[in-house]
Order: sequence, then C-alpha cells, then structure tokens
Amino acid sequence: MKQRLKNLLKKWFPTIHPLPTKRLAHWEKEILAAPPDIKDAETIKHVEILDRLNDKECWVRNTQRRSRSITLIPVTLGIISSLILNINGFIEDRKNDEAEIYRWVALVKKKYGEEFYLRNDLPDYMKDARYIGNDKKISLRKYLHYRYTFYPSSSRILKIDIGFLLLYLLIIPPFVWAVFFLRRQAPLIIDRERQIFYTWYKGKAYVARYPQLGMGEKTNIFYLKVYGLDENNQLIGRGFIPNVSSYTFALLSSGNDKALAVAFMVKFLLNGKEAVSKVDYKRRGPLIWWSKDKRPADLDAQIPLILAELDRLGPPDEA
Repeated sequence: MKQRLKNLLKKWFPTIHPLPTKRLAHWEKEILAAPPDIKDAETIKHVEILDRLNDKECWVRNTQRRSRSITLIPVTLGIISSLILNINGFIEDRKNDEAEIYRWVALVKKKYGEEFYLRNDLPDYMKDARYIGNDKKISLRKYLHYRYTFYPSSSRILKIDIGFLLLYLLIIPPFVWAVFFLRRQAPLIIDRERQIFYTWYKGKAYVARYPQLGMGEKTNIFYLKVYGLDENNQLIGRGFIPNVSSYTFALLSSGNDKALAVAFMVKFLLNGKEAVSKVDYKRRGPLIWWSKDKRPADLDAQIPLILAELDRLGPPDEA
C-alpha cells in the first residue's frame, strides 16, 4: 500500500530532486538530439515559454502573467464579490430592521402618545424608542446604534461585522495592488546575433553567453541563471523561471515540458528560427500594461561590462 501511494504521488506530482546549477551547454548533445518539432502559425500559439519570436530574437516569458491570470485575478475577484455580497446583505438587513423598528415605535406612540420620548414612565423595553422619536428616516448612525445594542444577538453581530471589516481591509488592498501595480518582470531575451541571453530587473541588466548560462532545478522549479553586477561591481546571479507549461506556477510541470522548452531555446540560438518555427510570433500584450519593468536606457552599455567580467572570471557559481 505504501509503495502504491508513492507511485500515485509520482504520477500526479513530478519528482523534485534538486538539480545543481550547471551550464545549459552541458546538455547540448542531448538537446539537439530531440526530434524536430517545427511550429506553424497555429501550433506556435501553444508554446508556453514564448512571448515573441523573429529571426533575431526569442523572448521567453516567465510564470508571472500565467499565475496572475489563473490565480491572482480570480482570487481577487472572489474576495471583492464576497465584499459586495456582504454589503448587499447589510443593506437588506437594514431595510428589514428599520421596518421592524418603525412598527415598534408605532406601538409605543399608540400607547404613550406622539410625544412619548418626553415621558419618564416608559418601561425599560420601550426606552430605546426615544432614540428614534418622530424621525421620518433612520440615519446610518442611529441604525448602527440599534444593530449593535438593541437585539439579544447584537454583540455577536458586532463581532462578526468587525471581523469581516478587518478581513477585507487587510486582504483587498494588497491583492488589488498585486493585480494592478505589481511590477511585471521582464522577459529573458535570446539574442541570436550576439549569442547571448539577457534580461533586466529594476534597472540592472543580467546576461550570459550560451556557454555561461546556468540551468538548475529546485522543488520542481526549473530555472535559468544569468548574471549581473552589484553595487561593488561583483558578479551576482539571478534566476529566471521560464513558463514551460500552463502549470509551472503551481510547480506541476513535467520533465517533458522542461525538455521541450530547453530544446526550443537552444535550437533557436544555434540553428535559427527555421529550426523551431515557420512563422514569426508575438503574443498579445497584457491588458495591464503600465506595471511592466521598463527596459533600462543604458541596457546596451551594461551588457558589455557584465560579459567582460564573466569572460574574465567565469560565472560565480561555476563548479
């Protein structure tokens, strides 16, 4: 039974043996031995790693956009929908409660007169009617007073309302910020003419030549590693997680997904666009365009400096 459970887990969840960072070129022979799979105008749309493709460049996208569309946006919409339902529920409660309060005040008026609120002989259970008096409309402040003090369950209602209010105040702002303003990471660009892989993050370039590009895997997260310079001009690495399948963000990509993605990138770099696709391709841009990490103005000046250090010292994580 234990072995059957292990086999089931392996079937549903890929193995997660950590793969130390090595050079992508280390597996070039195996990668190029993969059967040809040249995409056409229809099949190119299903290459999950691809953001843009032409004769000069291949733009590899990361997992962020997929995770945003599949998880972040639906969860945010669900939370906001829950808030709207609770607000509608509060409005309905108020309508029903106000009708009940007016009926109660009408009974007090019938028994003690129109100016009942001036009397001192009202029974305890009728004294709260003074708070309304002859008001034609119950203000929100007065309604909340009744909602949280008058009914036997008022204390429980107060705790529930405060709990939901705090929950929405704490959860909704960060989710909305993440949907609309979280910085969208730059793609990893494969430059066929210069034979380099590069990207950027917050104004800093990260780059590697093909023989220097790192590749690794950790907890089933496949990543490529490029390099930049820190404030002291020391080489530092930065991982880039390509969106090798629709389920990469959920750590459920298979080994086959990763192999196909790597083969596509390497074949483009070494053999050109014709080795992977018959057509150029450009994926539709996101609706939220303003949150992208803008290309640094001095990117082309940063890249040669980083490459010079890489050529001189080698990748800092070189085994």
